[in-house]
Amino acid sequence: MRTKLFLFSTAILFMLNGCNDAMENPEITVCPSDAGMVFTFMVDYTTNRFLGGYTLTLPRPVDSFEPVCEYHSPGDFGDVAWYDKETGAKLFAGTIVWLGKGERTFPEKTEPPSSFVTLDISSKTPRFKTLYHDEYDEMMPPEVDYRSVWDAIKNLQNTSWVSADTPAYVYLYRPSVGAGDPKDWYWIVFLKY
Repeated sequence: MRTKLFLFSTAILFMLNGCNDAMENPEITVCPSDAGMVFTFMVDYTTNRFLGGYTLTLPRPVDSFEPVCEYHSPGDFGDVAWYDKETGAKLFAGTIVWLGKGERTFPEKTEPPSSFVTLDISSKTPRFKTLYHDEYDEMMPPEVDYRSVWDAIKNLQNTSWVSADTPAYVYLYRPSVGAGDPKDWYWIVFLKY
């Protein structure tokens, strides 16, 4: 009963706070809907520090959630975009520069870590699913301990609902490649609510 009461009160607080944010920035919609939300968190690759995030509302209800990728290899300049397979809703996009540094192009604005409510309790560890932008994603680290990535966001109110059965889709965005600097890289974690 306590868990249900906690989740209900968390949802009410989230709706009240999130809807105000959505009015100020319509690109980032955080009002709960029947269609479902995708929480997206960014975590630094080298330090596992939480960098911020955003929430998107899908355009219609979905039976399942699966991020799919559109990738253009950087001969010099390339890009990557992630979409929800069923609705086509854009989840993330960014440029990739060979011997340089690209940048996130969608969304334009994200929320800083200070805007996220933290709790004294940790959410359960989800089922991690690695996302690759193509089958030749040779720059992906061979052994990844996603628990250290999860540790950066497990106490956020926005992850309090996660269970051991919840899939967490994880992508390593590398805006700099070739002689790229891993300090430019960050993890993107997609959670469908």
